[in-house]
Amino acid sequence: MKAVLYFVPLGKHGKPAKTFKTLQLTGPAAELSGSFNLNGIRAADHGRVLIVAHTTNGALYTVNPRTGASAVIAGISVPNVDGLVLSGRKLWAVQNTNNQITRIRLNADLTAGTVKGTITSKNFETPTAAARFGHILAVVQAKFNTGFPPTADTYDVVLVHD
Repeated sequence: MKAVLYFVPLGKHGKPAKTFKTLQLTGPAAELSGSFNLNGIRAADHGRVLIVAHTTNGALYTVNPRTGASAVIAGISVPNVDGLVLSGRKLWAVQNTNNQITRIRLNADLTAGTVKGTITSKNFETPTAAARFGHILAVVQAKFNTGFPPTADTYDVVLVHD
C-alpha cells in the first residue's frame, strides 16, 4: 500500500536482520491504484534490475534497485498478476484469480516481452506463487474460492510442466 520496496538483510543461518532499508519508487511502479498493488518481485541481470508485478494494473515493471526508478515492460498484460518466476529471459507470471500462469519471453534489455503461452490446470484454486524445479513449476494455492481471507482447511501445491 506504499510506493516503497523493503530490503531485509539476512544474517547467519538466514535469520532476518532487525534493521531494513527502504527504496522509494518513482515512475509507473509507484502508482497506487487499487487494493492490490505491487506483488511479485524477482531480481534480474545479477541483481542490477528488479522485475515487479502490479496486480491491479496487470502490468510488469523494471525497477532500478539503487534509484527506485521504474519502467513498464511493454507488450505484456497479465491481469491479477501475483508471483513471478524468472530464469534468464523466461518469465512465468502467476495470475491468481485467473487461475493461470502466463509464459513470457523478455527481450535482452528487459524493456518488452512476448507472451509465449498459458499454463492452466483443473487443480488450480487461486495460484499465487510458484517455484521452478527443472521443467516443473510448484504452484502454491491461496484458495480464495473459499472466501477472503481464505477459510480452507488445507492448502496444497500443484505441480505443472513449465
